[in-house]
Amino acid sequence: MAFSPRAEGLVDAARRLANESGTAAFTVAQVAERAGASLKAFYGCFRGKDELLLALIEDDSGLGAALLEARIAAYDHPLEGFVDELFALLREPGAAGYAGVLVREHRRLGELHPEGLDTALAPITSLLASLIPSADPKRDAQTMLGVLITGIHDILLGRVDDPTELASYLYGFCTRGLDLT
Repeated sequence: MAFSPRAEGLVDAARRLANESGTAAFTVAQVAERAGASLKAFYGCFRGKDELLLALIEDDSGLGAALLEARIAAYDHPLEGFVDELFALLREPGAAGYAGVLVREHRRLGELHPEGLDTALAPITSLLASLIPSADPKRDAQTMLGVLITGIHDILLGRVDDPTELASYLYGFCTRGLDLT
């Protein structure tokens, strides 16, 4: 997504705050201050915090999709590569903040702003859909991404000892559900 320089600065400030806390537990005022902008400038770019979070998710989904696409090219089974590499991205610098925002805000934003969340996740969902040979790959990708987000949430909460094993399990679970085994 192309942002104005001011909006990009606000999204970057939100990203930095999310990386520091692993959540979206920051205020609009904190984002504006971190970006060196006024509240008036913030509201000139975004209607509120939810719109900012959707912009952050969309920006990072685009970056993540590009990284995943490059990484899965080496896999014999690209869908398996998508799952493995999605979980591997959690170890990248700066990923914990985005992952924390995504998993903690996913359901809430999906309820309040379903179209906005679909748009924000479109880069990653579209890549995933391109890997699923089914009659309804978009719906299957959205469902599978929901399962994967739940797994990522468990990792962030420390409920998982081995993220690699969880990725393998979820890949097997999803492919059985998609009847791709």
